[in-house]
Amino acid sequence: MIAVMALNPAQTLLLINVWPDRLAAPELVAWGFTCRFKRVSWYNKRFVETAYNAAIKHLALPSSYQEFIFADRDVRPGPETKPFLLADGDVVACEYPVAGNESWDDPQALHTGLFRCRRQVLESIKPPWFERHYSPDGMTEVGCLCQSFRDKVLAAGFQMVRAGKVKRDRSTQWPPPLTQQTAWS
Repeated sequence: MIAVMALNPAQTLLLINVWPDRLAAPELVAWGFTCRFKRVSWYNKRFVETAYNAAIKHLALPSSYQEFIFADRDVRPGPETKPFLLADGDVVACEYPVAGNESWDDPQALHTGLFRCRRQVLESIKPPWFERHYSPDGMTEVGCLCQSFRDKVLAAGFQMVRAGKVKRDRSTQWPPPLTQQTAWS
């Protein structure tokens, strides 16, 4: 039995980014149905920022849903994810392992592997919702797309909350790490 959630599952759309192979962790799909979200949708687009922007424009905003959960295909919700569903906030981020875990030290940190967002937030922010920022020479990323979205959310006056934890299966990482067998000559 699910505890009382801060969101209404009947008004929640779960959006799973399944790039590149159109597959999602079975635990993630089962979690979506166990939570009784009204709808689970997949989207498959390369480049995370364009994937999120397209999902918002073509799937989330045209729908009648009031809350959206965005998940990367390799997150694996479990019991420690429960606070994510219970937390009240305009945007709720779920913590998971990332390179540079110290980035979670900021109480307003957001990474996009698993987060939820209210419709009014997306409607209030001018697109693009997600974008990458580079150094003037274009050689270095100077702020991740998660940070750009977070900054827009806070600038628009919305509340950012972090709750719960989720596992991530990095064995499905794309592109695969280079090895002697996969290195190009």
